[in-house]
Amino acid sequence: MRIEIISTGDEIVTGLVVDTNAAWLSALLLEQGWQVRRRLTVGDNLADLKAALQESASRAEVVLVCGGLGPTADDLTAQAAAEAFGQPLTLFPDWLATMAERYASRGRTMAQSNTKQAWLPRDCEILDNPVGTACGFVVSHPASHGQSRLFFTPGVPFEFKQMVREQILPRLKALAGEETDTELRRFYTFGISESALSDKLDAAPWPAGIELGYRSSMPLIELKLIGHRASAADMDAAEERLLGKIAPWLVGRGNEEPAQQILALLGERPLCLQEGESRGALLAMCHPHPGLEASFSHSLPCELDHLTCSGREPSLTIGSAGPDGVPLLLCADGQQIGQRVKLNHPDPESARRILAFAALDMLRRHLQGLPVLADYLTLTRTASRID
Repeated sequence: MRIEIISTGDEIVTGLVVDTNAAWLSALLLEQGWQVRRRLTVGDNLADLKAALQESASRAEVVLVCGGLGPTADDLTAQAAAEAFGQPLTLFPDWLATMAERYASRGRTMAQSNTKQAWLPRDCEILDNPVGTACGFVVSHPASHGQSRLFFTPGVPFEFKQMVREQILPRLKALAGEETDTELRRFYTFGISESALSDKLDAAPWPAGIELGYRSSMPLIELKLIGHRASAADMDAAEERLLGKIAPWLVGRGNEEPAQQILALLGERPLCLQEGESRGALLAMCHPHPGLEASFSHSLPCELDHLTCSGREPSLTIGSAGPDGVPLLLCADGQQIGQRVKLNHPDPESARRILAFAALDMLRRHLQGLPVLADYLTLTRTASRID
């Protein structure tokens, strides 16, 4: 099933508003097994909107259109859809009554301009918006590939997301049946660069229908095995090949963030944090964990031998930066294991996240029964300590 997304609005084209809706929707659809093939952003221009709708409908079985359904003069999406597909705007009295009732329930009188939101393409199907005045709608259009269905939603994020989950996803699943075109398997690495991964993974082609994608999300590199109508056996073989190459740097897999996967290994145990050079980056990764204790100090030592535990176990301490790097200390189950690491990164905030995850990865390795001190390619260990 080919899917395209169209985002509308001058505020998005000009960069005054960041298009988080399209990014969220693409990721959500990929989790369901559908990879978006194309995304387009169009300003508030009727001719441009009509052309974009017609072009996407000619290529895609499903087109998801976000924005431009409000009551003002620059909200042109419904008119563009009506003209693009030969379905004149028609008053839908049931939706007009719904809007009036919602205003009345709040003790307000509906403005005359809101009536515009009940004028929709003649043959469309309405998509309920339980929290706003702009309903969504679906337009079906014959195309060379069979039938194109265009789903229109308002752009307000909390309205848009609720409508996608409640109105659109069930319809897409019905269209696709039980099968999906795409299978996605996620893997997360730490301590190795994207280019080094490429050298290890891209030398030979992957099986037909399977591709490998990369996403840098500091301090991690996410690897995505994407199968397009690939068999389970081929996907399993590709995964085995991938893991054979990345095992030393693998820190998580699946849809949950690796930091949360590590915290889940702790169960009900508390976790104490002391941060210096990382300046709260470790706390940001660990804040959902119950029983978390955290402190920050500029005066933590820069020498590994001078770091001490916080008093409770397990605990992680990130000291201050010195000429030979930053010391990290794990105290757990009666052991104290530490290392001093040196990294060169042009962005201080990214460097802090790298230090934070390096400490958190020490905890992961301990909890999984692995050697606590890993061999990373992007960090240099200048000292170590095991008590």
